[in-house]
Amino acid sequence: MNVIDVGVLGSSRFGLRNLVVLILTQDLFRKRSQARLQEELGLPTGVPKVWLAIDEAQEFVPSGRASLSKESLIQWVKEGRQPGLSLVAATQQPAAIDRELLSQCDLVLAHKVTTSDDVDALNRLSHNYMASELKQYLRQIDRRGEALLVDDEEESVRVVQVRPRRSRHGGAELK
Repeated sequence: MNVIDVGVLGSSRFGLRNLVVLILTQDLFRKRSQARLQEELGLPTGVPKVWLAIDEAQEFVPSGRASLSKESLIQWVKEGRQPGLSLVAATQQPAAIDRELLSQCDLVLAHKVTTSDDVDALNRLSHNYMASELKQYLRQIDRRGEALLVDDEEESVRVVQVRPRRSRHGGAELK
């Protein structure tokens, strides 16, 4: 596992943080695509499958505006499954993430969402196997630590309990 904290690099759509993500995603995409071809021929590669986790995803794949890494990340979610690339995109603002990325989500974990823009963005992820719109399911979340889990593989929607945070957190919580 490798962790690259780009948070210390500043938060401009066209800044160093986005440039690092762009270069990293393009390089990993190219290497995994080549490795996948070798794997199909039965050859060893030494290039593992990749799970890329991005926090504050709206900074890299913003809705309605450009960023340096946006097209690369959209390609990752649209074409990356075959070569063995997966993405975890975390945000507190689902409406601020480009719809093209959101439409590729196979698994959605949503804690309590209250702003209408964010509820509408998640509601657009409603699928035909759901008994009602996603926003109806979001109303079922009423306790701390509960989240809605939408799983396309199992075609299911359920409320789950997330364990309490054990790590330090920069934000203070009122009790």
